[in-house]
Amino acid sequence: MIRKSGNIWLFTAKAILFFAVLAVFFIGQNLFYKQTLFYFWGNYVLLLLYTAYLYFLCRIYQAFQFGSNKASEIILSWVFCLAVTNILEYLILSLIETMLLPVSGFLIVMATQFILVIPLTYAIDKLYYYLNPAQKAIIIFGDERKSREYQSIIEKHRKKFVISAVVSQSETIDALRTMIEESDSVFFLDVDSKLMEALFEHCFLYNKRMYILPSFSGVMLNTAEITWISNVPMFLPKNSEPDLGSRFIKRCMDIIISLLSIIIFSWLMLITSVVILIYDRHAAIYKQVRITRGGRQFTLYKFRSMRTDAEDDGIPRLTSREDKRITPVGRFIRRTRIDELPQLFNVLAGSMSLVGPRPERPEIAAAYEEIYPNFKLRTKVKAGMTGFAQIYGRYNTAPDEKLFLDIMYIERFSIWQDIKLLLQTLPVLFKPSSTEGIPDSATTALRD
Repeated sequence: MIRKSGNIWLFTAKAILFFAVLAVFFIGQNLFYKQTLFYFWGNYVLLLLYTAYLYFLCRIYQAFQFGSNKASEIILSWVFCLAVTNILEYLILSLIETMLLPVSGFLIVMATQFILVIPLTYAIDKLYYYLNPAQKAIIIFGDERKSREYQSIIEKHRKKFVISAVVSQSETIDALRTMIEESDSVFFLDVDSKLMEALFEHCFLYNKRMYILPSFSGVMLNTAEITWISNVPMFLPKNSEPDLGSRFIKRCMDIIISLLSIIIFSWLMLITSVVILIYDRHAAIYKQVRITRGGRQFTLYKFRSMRTDAEDDGIPRLTSREDKRITPVGRFIRRTRIDELPQLFNVLAGSMSLVGPRPERPEIAAAYEEIYPNFKLRTKVKAGMTGFAQIYGRYNTAPDEKLFLDIMYIERFSIWQDIKLLLQTLPVLFKPSSTEGIPDSATTALRD
């Protein structure tokens, strides 16, 4: 009953935030753009369109994901939602008026909305954790190394979890069941499948939340359909390529968006080329062999961010956290992702797609495949500039985790998913952690 009451309070608080932002826009239009006011219903239609854009973007950018995202991340989501929505509305009003309207009014409206969003977001965040205090959690592990690694990750979410025990799967099942009964949540990290099934039943019986580290089969089953063989239900993973129509639409999107992006960002690419050239008088474009669909090799283009002698020792390596090979100019263009803009030409040429698994170097992919043979399954589709692994992972994400994210993308493929991932890429550009390198002593993202 308390949970239901809490949900009502949270829903009300989120609704207040959303409608407060709408009210600011409506008042701002009446104050600054009286020439755009239409006959009665026209104004409400315009407000309805604004509401639809804003709500759609709030869902895409997870602007209501309190408890899952930090307050600062939610504020960043709102910044993108409001910026895109207001720009769209400004363009629509300008088209209706057949002239570019003064931007000052929209800037004041956006500034007011941002000022309103910040305190309300922090207030709702506090309300969420007041109504949902930290859960008592236990970690059951099969691999002690992974246990230590993921425990440190879980401990960062102190508002959500308090770890009461970290135990091996070798404990007796009765002892594990007793600990589960005394906890609110259970984390399963590489636990034996038979034991996990027995403990699932106990968690289900006592209404305990379960967090499970995915396996390859688990990722495949996540998108599986249920089919019937006579009266026997069975999972049917997709395990199939996109149909011809979807591939055609995806390729059309790649051509149109990459071509428009090249035109729009041509000035930025020109300036970047000149700055790199002036800095050390060497070529601005860096060419590197990568692999794409079916393991086919292609030449990937990037703006050069390292010294020209970066790999004179002949050892292929990823970028490390304090990599001295990176130039000052390179550090900036890597952080802002400007270095990846030349890949738009790869997309236009067809060797890459806008959305897909990150293209790996053949030598590094081979090193990963020795330990994770399934890693080659990422090449079932074209490599991409963005995707699940690029958005939800990091540059230094471990290869097994990257594999799971890429398989999720492949198995869930749809044009709508590609559109969402393209939109979700924008906030990632403002997260420095997404480009964090591997440890200085390493050459790949493989963990010791």
